[in-house]
Amino acid sequence: MDAESESIVAAGASHEPVCDRRNLTFAQLEKLMQLQRDVLEMVALGEDTDVILQEICRLSEAIVPDSAASIMLFDEMHECLNVRAAPSIPNEGIMALNGLKPGPGAGSCGNAVYREQPVFVENTMTDPRWSGVRQVARDFGLCACWSMPIRICDGQVIGSFALSSFEVRPPEDFHRRILDTSSYLAGIVLQRQDQEQRLWRLAHYDTLTGLPNRLLFGDRLEHALAHAQRTREHLAVIYLDLDRFKNINDSLGHQTGDRLLCEVTGRLRSELRQEDSIARLGGDEFIVLLEDVKDATDAGQSAGRLLSLFDKPFQLGDRQYVITTSLGVAFYPGDGQDAQTLVKNADTAMYEAKARGRHQAVFYQPELTASVQSRMVMETELRQALTRGELRVHYQPQYDVVSGRIVGAEALVRWEHPEKGLIPPGHFISLAEDAGLIGELGAWVTETAAAQLKAWLDQGFSPLQLAINLSPKQLQAEFPERVAQMLAQSGLPARHLEFEITENLVMATGGEASGVLDTLKDFGVGLIMDDFGTGYSSLSQLKHLPIDKLKIDCSFVRNIPDDADNAAIARSIIALGHSLDLIVIAEGVETRDQEAFLKDLGCDVFQGFLYSRPVPAQDFAELLTAEADLTQPA
Repeated sequence: MDAESESIVAAGASHEPVCDRRNLTFAQLEKLMQLQRDVLEMVALGEDTDVILQEICRLSEAIVPDSAASIMLFDEMHECLNVRAAPSIPNEGIMALNGLKPGPGAGSCGNAVYREQPVFVENTMTDPRWSGVRQVARDFGLCACWSMPIRICDGQVIGSFALSSFEVRPPEDFHRRILDTSSYLAGIVLQRQDQEQRLWRLAHYDTLTGLPNRLLFGDRLEHALAHAQRTREHLAVIYLDLDRFKNINDSLGHQTGDRLLCEVTGRLRSELRQEDSIARLGGDEFIVLLEDVKDATDAGQSAGRLLSLFDKPFQLGDRQYVITTSLGVAFYPGDGQDAQTLVKNADTAMYEAKARGRHQAVFYQPELTASVQSRMVMETELRQALTRGELRVHYQPQYDVVSGRIVGAEALVRWEHPEKGLIPPGHFISLAEDAGLIGELGAWVTETAAAQLKAWLDQGFSPLQLAINLSPKQLQAEFPERVAQMLAQSGLPARHLEFEITENLVMATGGEASGVLDTLKDFGVGLIMDDFGTGYSSLSQLKHLPIDKLKIDCSFVRNIPDDADNAAIARSIIALGHSLDLIVIAEGVETRDQEAFLKDLGCDVFQGFLYSRPVPAQDFAELLTAEADLTQPA
C-alpha cells in the first residue's frame, strides 16, 4: 500500500479502528479513500453541514448494498437522540426513531451511545439490545444494524453513525471500517459546525451579558425597518447609558462592575416584550428596539418603565448600590429613515438626558444635534484650556457665626474662555467627568489652591481651612498618595486642607470609599459632607464615615424662615450634626432673615452671597487684609 492510501485510511482517527486494514483488499481501500476525499472536499468548500451529513450516508450506502445509513445526534439537553441524516429511511421511520433514549435496550444506536463503543447486531429480532425498539425493526424491515459512536475532538460522544441491513448478517471487516471512517468524518463535520456556531456567537453576542452586540442589533434593526416600511408601522430605538458607571469600576473594581452589568441586563430583559430586542453596545451602553409601537406616547411609556427599573438599589453581595440611567429615544419614521440615523439620534438624545441632570428620558429633536456638536466643540476647548492656562480658582469665604471672622474658603474653579468670558463650573464639570478630564482638572485645582493658601499663611494671615470639592471619579485607591505628594510639594500642613464629598458619591461607591476617606483622615485632612439631605445616605452610614463637618445644601436654605418645610429640614440637619459632634455649615445664605434664623438654630459657619461671592485670589487677600486691619489695636 502506498503512503497516501495508508494515511487516508487511518486519517486522524481519535479511537482504535474496529478492524485490521490489512484484511481489506486494495479495491476496498480505494473506496474508503474516495469516501474520505469526497467528504473532506465538501468540508473544504464550506458546504452546509446537513448536506455533508446526508452525503456521508449516501456514499456509505453506495459502498454497502442493501443498507440504509443514518446519523443520530443528542438533543440540546443531551438526553435523547434524534435523526439528523437518513436519506433512505422514510419519514415515518425517522419519526419513530426520534426521541430515542440511550440505554441497554435502545437498539444498536442507543447502545453505542450508552456504552460509548461500537455495537454490531446481526439479528434485531433476537438480540436483547433491541428489546425496547423491536417494533421499529419489524415495521421497517431492519434485520441487522451496526452502529458506531460519533466523537468530537475531545472524545465526547455526541451521537451515532449506523448502517442498517435488510437481511440478517454480521458485519465484515470492510463494513466495520466504513463505520469507523464515516463516524470519524461525521465527527469532523459536526466539530466544524460547533466551532462555526461558537465563532458566530462570539461575533454576534456579548460574552459577559449574553446579549446581542452592536453587529447583531444592526441586523435586527435593518430587518425591523424593512418590515415597518412595508406595513407602515412604527418602531422606536432607546439608547441607555448608566450614570457614572465608571465610578463603580474605578472604586470597586471591574469584577463588581461586571456583576452590576449582568444585574442591569436581567432587569431590562424582565421589562421587554418577546418581540423587542436589547443589545449591549459596549461598556455601560445598552440599546433597545421596540417594534410595533403605536405612537411616540407609547414609546415614552416604555422608556418610563425602563427608567423605573433603576428606582431601587442593586444588591451585589452584602451591599446595595444606587445606579441610575439616562435614556435617549428616537422614533421611526419621524426621527430617521435608516438604522444609522435612528441610532445616532437616540444617542444624541441620551447625551441630552445626561446634560439635563441624568436619570431621565429625552426624545430626539433636530436641535439636539446642534447641541451635541456644540458639546463636542466645548470638550475639545476644555482639553486645550488645561494646557493653555485658561482655568482660574476663585475663593468664597466662610465666616464663623460667633466671631464673624473668616475661618475658611471654598475653592471653586472657573474657566476664562477667550471668547465666551468667565464660565462657571456648572457649565463644564459634568463635561469634564464624561470626557475623563476630571482627574487632571481636580489635581490642578487642588495644587493651585493649596499653593495659594500656603502663600497666605506665609504672609501672616490667620489660619484658614481650604475646602475643595471632590468628584467621585477622583476617589480611587491611589488618591491619598497623590494628596500626600501634593502636600509635601506645597509645604501646606494637612490640617488646613478639606475635601467636600457628597452623599451620592458615597452611595455610588457602595461605601467602599470609606477606606480611602479613612486614609485621608489619617493624613490629617478634613472631610465635609456636602449637599447634605439631597442624597440617599442613611444615618448608620453617616455615623461610620470619618467626616468633620456637614454642609446644609443651599436648596434648604432658600426661602427660610418663610418656607416651613425647608426650615424644618435645616433645623433637623443642624441638630443631627451637633449630636454627632460635627461642625455645620450653611451655604447659600443671601438674606439677613436667613442669617438670623440659622444663627438661632446654632449653625456654626455661614457661606453665601450675603457676605461675598467667589472672588479671585487677589480679591480674597484683600478681604483677609481688611479683616486683619480691623483687629489691629488703634
